[in-house]
Amino acid sequence: MPHPARPHPIKFAAALLALATGAAGADDIQPSMYSLLPTNFSGSSHTLPGESREARLSGERSLILSPRFQWLTATDLSRTRLEQPFPVRAQSLTLSTGPRIKLGNAELALPFNTGRDASSLGAESTWSGGAPRMTVALGPNDRIKLEARLTSRSGQLSNRRNRTATVSWRHKFNERWALTTGVRQARETDAVDMAITSTAETFASVEAALQGGWRWSLASSLSDSIYGSGLTNEAAHRDRSASLSLSTRYPLHGGWWISGELRAKQTWSEAEAPLASQSGGLKLFRNF
Repeated sequence: MPHPARPHPIKFAAALLALATGAAGADDIQPSMYSLLPTNFSGSSHTLPGESREARLSGERSLILSPRFQWLTATDLSRTRLEQPFPVRAQSLTLSTGPRIKLGNAELALPFNTGRDASSLGAESTWSGGAPRMTVALGPNDRIKLEARLTSRSGQLSNRRNRTATVSWRHKFNERWALTTGVRQARETDAVDMAITSTAETFASVEAALQGGWRWSLASSLSDSIYGSGLTNEAAHRDRSASLSLSTRYPLHGGWWISGELRAKQTWSEAEAPLASQSGGLKLFRNF
């Protein structure tokens, strides 16, 4: 007697997952809808003259379970060489995985992130957390994004926990010009020295897609941070900062892109003298 045909494991698991989450109805479960897209790799190198050099390799894979439900997995490996005040090498490995669901005019992503960082100074840390975000289309030209992030990082001398909430609005004037603005609130605590950092930030950017493939972005931000500790008698102090950056990107041949950025930042601190910094760099990257 012939044995019954076994279901394909990926298609069978996808159907179970879609049923468990309620992302697809019974009529949506069709084998033709499930597909595992090829991994999209991208590599880049980034140089800030006299400050740092960075090389990065990223990969992203999508498992499409239905027109409204996907499972995304991304990996990122980076190596950095810091030049000041003396050369330091650091490397980082990051993994992100989770579903992305379309709900009418809204899109919900629920990734889980984890990673490990190490440096030539012997410092190592591991971290993990979630970063749910929802994007709601208010019309053809307006989108609202709500994002929350909770991260726990453990190292040899610290055990930090970070919570961040962001609300932003993006408006497209036309196919070439767009405006993004928003606010961000962050709070970080360290269980070892009981340090607490609270930061409030407002940001805005104007983006332009010009003829010839040029893309430009002018961004600015204002932040207010309060630092305190439960183990010392020192009073909490406040830092305020303002930054302005101009970046551009241009497509080259063979899928290569080149981008550049100029950035200026001014910090006013209650504990130290005002500090001004300027930086700039070039980045070369492509998708493979």
